[in-house]
Amino acid sequence: MKLTGYEKSAFKAWAECDQDYSILSFKAIAHRAEIDISKVRRAVRGLARKGLVEFSRVSWNDEGVVGGAGYGLTKDGVDARGGQS
Repeated sequence: MKLTGYEKSAFKAWAECDQDYSILSFKAIAHRAEIDISKVRRAVRGLARKGLVEFSRVSWNDEGVVGGAGYGLTKDGVDARGGQS
């Protein structure tokens, strides 16, 4: 599957996540992927259209504290990430 430049960059935010603990906010994705937050929304929604991530109403931070909404990996996203370099 072909990803755009920003989609490819944003997808790297999930590099060390597994499917069960992969929900990230746009802000977290921007920080982890080192891209401008103004580009994140479009990139992540493109990844969602391709079935690699899906929206979730609840997320948790690294300390296990409940946070806001975000996007997490799907099974296809986990599989595709294995092929990313």
